[in-house]
Amino acid sequence: MLARNNYDDTHEKILECGKRHFIEYGFEKSSLRDICKDACVTTGAFYRHFNDKNELFEAIVSPVADKIFSNFFDYEKVSIDSVKKKQNEKVAQVHVDGTIETAMFLFDNKEIYSLIINGSYGTSYANFLEKLTVMEDDARIKMQEISLEADISSERISDKGFHIINHAHFLALTEAVLHSENKQELLENARLVSCFFSGGWKNIRGY
Repeated sequence: MLARNNYDDTHEKILECGKRHFIEYGFEKSSLRDICKDACVTTGAFYRHFNDKNELFEAIVSPVADKIFSNFFDYEKVSIDSVKKKQNEKVAQVHVDGTIETAMFLFDNKEIYSLIINGSYGTSYANFLEKLTVMEDDARIKMQEISLEADISSERISDKGFHIINHAHFLALTEAVLHSENKQELLENARLVSCFFSGGWKNIRGY
């Protein structure tokens, strides 16, 4: 039991020190040797916990990243189901609520989200916003196809058009999260972003 506790304590210490170094220096400029030194472990001991620096980084950011993806798929399902039922107002409201809820979650995990956005170069998370944008593109394209089949859409938006708007949306939301000083300010900024983009979509697509 003591050995297990020592292993767990060391594991948490490496995660803690890794997080601190990655936040300060970013993934690429963080030194594994310095992380080990700060955690009071040898590099040999480190490799009993993680295969490399990248695996350590993923262990730190993946819980937040995975939750973002999970929330996205939940919102996507509700949105697509609503389009199928021609519940355009519900689609718009899901978009507004989803944007605000996502912003609040990101703010609660601001350090990690900032690390993903600004300090992940050299990892699989380096293009995180692009991945989110492509996911939103796919969802919007699906909704458009459903709308066109039902003949309730006035025009077809190109894939590139979707990408431009969706990328701008995620950039604006990220700015709101990273630059808001407190939750009240974030709520105001998230609502502004949400209303701006949902209003634009509603004007163009009806939802």
